[in-house]
Amino acid sequence: PVEKGGIGQVAYTLVADIKHSICQAYDVENEGGVALRGSFLIDRDGVVQHQVVNNLPLGRNVDEMIRMVDALQFTEENGEVCPAGWNKGKKGMTASPEGVAAYLAGNAKEL
Repeated sequence: PVEKGGIGQVAYTLVADIKHSICQAYDVENEGGVALRGSFLIDRDGVVQHQVVNNLPLGRNVDEMIRMVDALQFTEENGEVCPAGWNKGKKGMTASPEGVAAYLAGNAKEL
């Protein structure tokens, strides 16, 4: 229960890493045997597309993780890349010198 420090009901599977095999596989276990705060975005082919690992005192940003999920979905659906500062609903760009030039020319005021 939330009143006792829990997170309440969730609609996804939680994993307990009792043997530390997951934190060791993702190289987030420190010298003291404690897992650092890691978030990994893995695509449907099992490729890590985004990862962030914070030291113990630093919390993660769920909104940034959601933004990265949106970005991955955008690139998979549209075949374009997401430029720096991209958010859901914004334009992507073609991954070529011409595509970057066109994006920068068309979005200079927003940059």
